[in-house]
Amino acid sequence: MPSKSLKSPAESSAKSATKSSTKSSSKSRTLSKKKIFSTALALVDEKGLSSLSLRALGQRLGVSQAAFYRHVPNKSALLEGVSEEVLRRALESFISGIECNTEVYSQMSWQNYLRAYAVSLHDTLLQHPNAIMLVLTHPISTPGQLSLFAKMLANLSKTGFSAPLDMLGIATAVTVYTTGFSASEAVPPVGNTSEEDAPSLSEAIESLPADELDSLSMLIGDIMKGKWDFSTQFERGLDALLQGWK
Repeated sequence: MPSKSLKSPAESSAKSATKSSTKSSSKSRTLSKKKIFSTALALVDEKGLSSLSLRALGQRLGVSQAAFYRHVPNKSALLEGVSEEVLRRALESFISGIECNTEVYSQMSWQNYLRAYAVSLHDTLLQHPNAIMLVLTHPISTPGQLSLFAKMLANLSKTGFSAPLDMLGIATAVTVYTTGFSASEAVPPVGNTSEEDAPSLSEAIESLPADELDSLSMLIGDIMKGKWDFSTQFERGLDALLQGWK
């Protein structure tokens, strides 16, 4: 019976390298901007914004950096892409909800329309707290963001908003308010390495003189008693913004 030929270590290594190269090449051909930025956002969700790099993203995707270079040439483009991914999810969720309820939408005031948009954005941001500061500091500027935002504004124009030229102003104000409020709600203080480093409000309050404590109790009693509800305060501030817009 003829014996089976044995492959040398060099041959085995070469074959393994060829398989690895073929697998990586196959992955690179299936990459899309949506896949890349969705993966980058997942990385930020899991490990924080500081962990995001082109190298880390390549490792997560199982490809070399060169494989996604045409989509993401540098770190700035990567950060823009993650910000776009968060806004895309918020806007697509909001727009699809509106389009699925055409009867409700046809009777909706512009205030309620923007309120629904803000709530959708707020909910999405709280699902990705590690990316909030990216959205807050990266203005809507990419083609994908502009396309979705334009669609949102086009729908707003059908709700009876009386100042078409001011639509961008109110939409921007609502977006900035929502993103800023979400940051105050979910983003830890800048510079702290852990929640344990964060200053304690209760300790600060307890150190106040009695007369100052009494005065403060009248103003922020709910906060001092642990009854502050972020969702309620977010919606109250949002309603004040919308009702006061002239």
